Amino acid sequence: MANESYKDFARALQTEIEEECGVKFDGGRIGNKRERRKAHLKKGWRLDENFLTLWERIKHKTRYSVEYETADLIVRAARAVRHMSAIESPKIIAQKMGLDITKQGVTERMLAVQESNVTYKALQIPDLIGYIQRETELTRGTIADMLIRSGRLGDVMINPQRFLEQATRAIRKTLNDIMVDGIKYERIAGAEYEMFLFADPRHEIQGYISRMLEVKKSIYDAIEFDSDVEYDFARELDSRNDIKLFIKLPRWFKVDTPLGTYNPDWAIVKQAEGEEEKLYLVSETKSTTDPAKLRESEWDKIRCGKAHFKVLPDVQFKHVKGAFEV
Repeated sequence: MANESYKDFARALQTEIEEECGVKFDGGRIGNKRERRKAHLKKGWRLDENFLTLWERIKHKTRYSVEYETADLIVRAARAVRHMSAIESPKIIAQKMGLDITKQGVTERMLAVQESNVTYKALQIPDLIGYIQRETELTRGTIADMLIRSGRLGDVMINPQRFLEQATRAIRKTLNDIMVDGIKYERIAGAEYEMFLFADPRHEIQGYISRMLEVKKSIYDAIEFDSDVEYDFARELDSRNDIKLFIKLPRWFKVDTPLGTYNPDWAIVKQAEGEEEKLYLVSETKSTTDPAKLRESEWDKIRCGKAHFKVLPDVQFKHVKGAFEV
């Protein structure tokens, strides 16, 4: 029995088959996915004027601080809990699924669904405040105020676990929104991302050939892409006359945020035809720029990235869905 959704289970199974058997499902075409290659630093990369100037501008590390009013957090979080979806009594849902493995990949199909209600009465109320405190690190008094003001405490008797999950999610989202809204970055004197890490063997770039794109306008002879969006973005940048240099920022280039570290995608040097001035850009590529269509954590980290680069000299940060927006 799969613990996750069957769609995720099918995707994971396909990935496992690809990695274990060395094949890649692709519309009927099967290729050897185990062929790998390294991305090599180009000769003279340390002396590249475009790269050196770009790196000088983006290399600075920062630290953040967050300012918000606890009273405002309580009001907004209580409102979020009040408007969360209805808490329903527990149900047991049994799904019977089938998996089809073809040349095109692994797909799932529904065979049957059986649903039954559960007669349930909460005999012991869990430690609501303690649970939410562990998940949010807020004080017990603050959490108690949120729950009381929400007017939803009666739902605990219907389904304690579901209430805890939804209330915690609502409070955490409100807290994240407020922190990101009030975040401020400042440069740390003398702290920077070290350029020598590009040449450190521990950080060499190596990937499947199917995930590597040869490029001319980078300090590497190839870049590793994680999606079709990144592939198209890199390929189009590499063909443009106004792009003088671009690099896929390494995984060790991380910006601290309240939601964990953020690794921006690209750093770019652009010079329009006939212009003397060069533009130095950092870009985040996603399939959409609509916040509603992104995961909450993705959008919040992008906002933090924008705040980080805002305090660096002469660097523009852009969230884009294609090279045409650069």
